[in-house]
Amino acid sequence: MSTPSLSYRFGEALGTVTREFLRAVQQPRPKAIPRPHLRHHEPAAPHPSGDVLEYMCQVPAIARLRKVNLADWYEQNTRECAPEKPKHTRKRKAAVKALPSSSSIPVLKMGPLNDLIAPVDSLTC
Repeated sequence: MSTPSLSYRFGEALGTVTREFLRAVQQPRPKAIPRPHLRHHEPAAPHPSGDVLEYMCQVPAIARLRKVNLADWYEQNTRECAPEKPKHTRKRKAAVKALPSSSSIPVLKMGPLNDLIAPVDSLTC
């Protein structure tokens, strides 16, 4: 096998340099990590007093916040249910006895098997 010529090696080196240059230029630049914006947090409300907590426990939120009269709300949003109908009880059907049928087909009876088995000769040596 012959060795590559000088012009071949020069072209190969030039192609390699070009390829690496294009790869470096075309790579996307790393994006800067955005810093989180610092928000000003409102301080928490002071702890409610014992009387306020007791009131909150005894009175539902819908009555406290929306000023709803619970007696009227109950009358408007509830209705009386119809009584349940008793379930239908199953009744057993009367058993039907099979009547002896007088058909033309004779009934086969079991009999001795001796008539079916052929007598076996005793084996003699």
